[in-house]
Amino acid sequence: MSSLHTSCPAFLCSLLFVTALAGAGCASTGSSQDGAKEKDEEKDDDDLQALTKKLELAKLELELAKLEAEQEVASAERKLAEARVEAEKARIEREGFAALGRARELDEARLGLDRSRGRAEDAAAELAELEAMYSAEEFATKTKELVLTRSRRDLEHARRALDLSERQLKETEGYELVGKERGLEKENLSAEKGLLEAEQALVKLRLEKQIAIAKAEQELEELMRKIEKEAKKKEKKDKGAGKDKQEKEGQP
Repeated sequence: MSSLHTSCPAFLCSLLFVTALAGAGCASTGSSQDGAKEKDEEKDDDDLQALTKKLELAKLELELAKLEAEQEVASAERKLAEARVEAEKARIEREGFAALGRARELDEARLGLDRSRGRAEDAAAELAELEAMYSAEEFATKTKELVLTRSRRDLEHARRALDLSERQLKETEGYELVGKERGLEKENLSAEKGLLEAEQALVKLRLEKQIAIAKAEQELEELMRKIEKEAKKKEKKDKGAGKDKQEKEGQP
């Protein structure tokens, strides 16, 4: 009988000790879980803030990409307009030379030749007349020689000018006009090439800028989706945490 009374208090003490340990363990587990939840919440907040900053940066980058695209496309359009003007100018000059300039320069060269020939003939006739006059009449020898020498010199100059005019006409007909025409054709081709390159450059630039803007917009949309997802996730966790808190506070 005495042994029974002795063993009951010992059993009760053991039971109380085990219960105390279990309670302490539960409290410790709950405390560690609460700490883990707080860390997760802090990490979620940091992730959301980082995504928000990235979103703001992506918006600025998108605006910058659009502005740069507008400026560069406008510059390319101005270059294209200038190339069109140059090509049109070269075409007009080439066609104008072929239709009018070539004939005009050739006529000028022929007119110069005719004038030189006329001056040479006039000088020759004048010299012949002077020689005939001085041979028939009596003039002072010095005056006679002076007049005849000047007339002979004028005739020589006229003949040399005539020779130069003939050579100039041959050069004009032979290669000057052809060379000038080829040069204008080359300038026209170069201007047309520049126009084509400017058109292609503008098309290429527009495509590149469209792609760049599309990529920036896509990145912005992805960031907005991530932020929305993180916000919903955080809201769900906050609701769950609030519910757990209410349940704990409602316990006796």
